[in-house]
Amino acid sequence: MNILANSLCLLLIQSFIFISVCQFVPDPRYEQTSILVNTKIYFFGGYTNNSNFTNEVLYLDLSSPLNTNEPLWVKNPIGIPSEEVLTTSCLSNIDNSTVFLIGGQALEQAKQIINAQLVYTFNSITSQWTTINTTGFYNYSIALSSLNLINNVPTSRVSYTATLLNNSLIIYIGGFAQSDSGKTNVNMSEIQIFNLKSLSWSSMQINADKIESRNAHSAVLTNDGRIIIFGGSSTDETARRTTLRARPDVAVLNTTILPYEWSIQNISLANSPQSLCYHSAEIYNNIMIIAFGIITSDQLQTTATFNNKIYLFDVQNYVWVSSTSPTTTSTIPTSTTEQTSSNNSSIALAIEIGIGVSGFIITLSLIIAGFAYYKYRKLRKTIVGMPGTDSYPIETPGTESHK
Repeated sequence: MNILANSLCLLLIQSFIFISVCQFVPDPRYEQTSILVNTKIYFFGGYTNNSNFTNEVLYLDLSSPLNTNEPLWVKNPIGIPSEEVLTTSCLSNIDNSTVFLIGGQALEQAKQIINAQLVYTFNSITSQWTTINTTGFYNYSIALSSLNLINNVPTSRVSYTATLLNNSLIIYIGGFAQSDSGKTNVNMSEIQIFNLKSLSWSSMQINADKIESRNAHSAVLTNDGRIIIFGGSSTDETARRTTLRARPDVAVLNTTILPYEWSIQNISLANSPQSLCYHSAEIYNNIMIIAFGIITSDQLQTTATFNNKIYLFDVQNYVWVSSTSPTTTSTIPTSTTEQTSSNNSSIALAIEIGIGVSGFIITLSLIIAGFAYYKYRKLRKTIVGMPGTDSYPIETPGTESHK
């Protein structure tokens, strides 16, 4: 009984270790791009902690509860055709499943960094990639000249956020303004607006005295027209790994009134993240999900510390939370095909884990059974049969009789 009890305890411990080790944990990274596709947040590319461009495709499935301490990361088996950073991703509104990757920088076969000239499409249902040959894309700046606009055109800029409102206006916030003399952070009081219907530019000046200028921040749009920005770097240094925390970490732009209005909320520090830049942010069911990026500080940093944690922010109650619960509503309608794909992916993952754990348990059981049988055979050899009795006493070692 003692051998059996010890074996079962060992089996449980080994199974727990096996499951923990098999859970995928991605490398820390920054300058990746992310996008929400129905109930999944996809992350494409980025620069990892191993000083490498990566072509990895990762996702988090939000149809299940999400916990900041143990997020269930999934690595897509098929990566981007090339290793890329600083790309822009957008979702097709025709099928709500095709993702376009545009621009950025790529690592060619000779390991030289080039400005990405190709546009890729990713089918999130089949995980297949298609390459689209294009012209006119360069680096990661706004290609202002491609539309031949001449009125109210802002200076080219990088590391800004662009948020599409429901009224077909794109709101540009922050970033570096580029000029012949170099780059400078754009003042947060200066909001650039592009009208998709009239294909025209305009600007708006609003009070932003308490909000530091920044680049490499993030922005999400709530259902009621608020743009919530998080993080960023306030330094004018051009080296991307030279960072300085931008305060406050969270600011809110109300676009439902004219002129727009900035506000700073009183937010508890409980469950709050470290300040970040070059991270990702998406919103799902009124929860802003923050992932990856470079950790910033109140002191100028010239070396980068990468983040691989996720953080959750409740945009309705302005509070950081540690977990989410699945709900029946979504910010984007879920197609039947995508639901089937999501279910199939979850089932496949469960089957793979089940097969792995079962195989491990069977193997361990065979080892334990073999060891027990070996001990039994060794013990059996010391037993001497006595005629006329069914009792077989065990001899003391060293007193065996020899026939």
